[in-house]
Amino acid sequence: METSELVPKLEALERIMDGHRRSFSYVQDYVSVCGLKILQEEVSRIISYNVEQECNSFLRHKVQDWQSIHQSRTVPIPIFSPVDSASVNFIGRLAREIIRITDPK
Repeated sequence: METSELVPKLEALERIMDGHRRSFSYVQDYVSVCGLKILQEEVSRIISYNVEQECNSFLRHKVQDWQSIHQSRTVPIPIFSPVDSASVNFIGRLAREIIRITDPK
């Protein structure tokens, strides 16, 4: 098996996300808002949007940014420049890295 930075990066992300989760949980007790629900919905929206944009390369009729049901004018999901030519965003890079290290053949 080839070495990969995936596991350490995912563990670091887990620590960061756990910190956000605990912060939202702490704050929701003081402001009477369902902070954890908001966090879960927003993370889900961001992941769904990025999956949709990554899948565009396989679709005949592309879903443009402004057509996406996951994008919002009020709270837009930022669009970053691609890091490599093979992937549009982090979802594509994650999928390619998982395929690379698991060797599905």
